[in-house]
Amino acid sequence: MVVALALAAVLAVLAGALAAVAATHDSSRHAIDRGRTAAVAAATSGVATVLSYDYRHLQGDFSRAEALLTPGRKGFRQQYVRTTAKGVEPLAAKYKAVSTAEVSAAGIVESDADRAVVLVFVSQTVTNSQLPQPRLDRSRIKVTLVRVGDSWLIDGLDPV
Repeated sequence: MVVALALAAVLAVLAGALAAVAATHDSSRHAIDRGRTAAVAAATSGVATVLSYDYRHLQGDFSRAEALLTPGRKGFRQQYVRTTAKGVEPLAAKYKAVSTAEVSAAGIVESDADRAVVLVFVSQTVTNSQLPQPRLDRSRIKVTLVRVGDSWLIDGLDPV
């Protein structure tokens, strides 16, 4: 009888330990899934914001986009600032350009706790004074994101 009670107690402790391990694993898996979902959402909305602008309010459009990019002197944000200031802004103003980007699909390519790569499919409609009608460009872009605090910020855009 004493042996049976001792065996039952050992089995109960073992079952409790296994349940705790399973719960921890399940919780960790949910955290990974939430991180991936957040990264895809950040890539989807971020790419649409970064690739969209209107000559009538370029500074506001560029500022909104910059807020979604990783900071740093040699980071992607600095590249974006140089490109928009030297190339996009003068031409957009001169030719009254409007670019509207929409992401039609996105999915995780790779991820860990602090970095993710997401492939996005983008449709970008461009109008300007030199085009007789709007032009639709479709592209695939590999988006690299870095977790900064609770947010995912874009650290790179690479056409595929």
